[in-house]
Amino acid sequence: MAKKGNVLVIDDEEIMRDVLESLLFQEGYRIDLAKTGEDGLERYQQKPYDIVLLDVSMPGMGGIKTLEALLKTDPEAVVIMITAYATFETAVAAWQLGAFSCIRKPFENEHILRIVASGIGRKRKDEERRELKKALKRTSQ
Repeated sequence: MAKKGNVLVIDDEEIMRDVLESLLFQEGYRIDLAKTGEDGLERYQQKPYDIVLLDVSMPGMGGIKTLEALLKTDPEAVVIMITAYATFETAVAAWQLGAFSCIRKPFENEHILRIVASGIGRKRKDEERRELKKALKRTSQ
């Protein structure tokens, strides 16, 4: 696993994939890219990711359907939704389904880096908490 974390970017726009890949790589993250929801799901099932950046509006399986499928595969997945058309309803729908955050395009680089770091931090704390619970269970038996 990369020191800062493994990130999966799912976006149908090549420019967005390139921008996010460059930004996150420079910060020390390991990045994989997918251009469709289906491709993203396949990649997610092949290896673990600390966080997923997911475009809301994509042809084929859209972002909301992809979010649902990701969380069905892994209820602990940390997913940040990205959209150029962020409405209150879109954000609420994403959060109700279990998205970690919703970011509007265009975004400030520092903002997305903070949200990614925060999401990965939460995932790692949750994993640590689960491991501690398992250890406590083993010692109490």
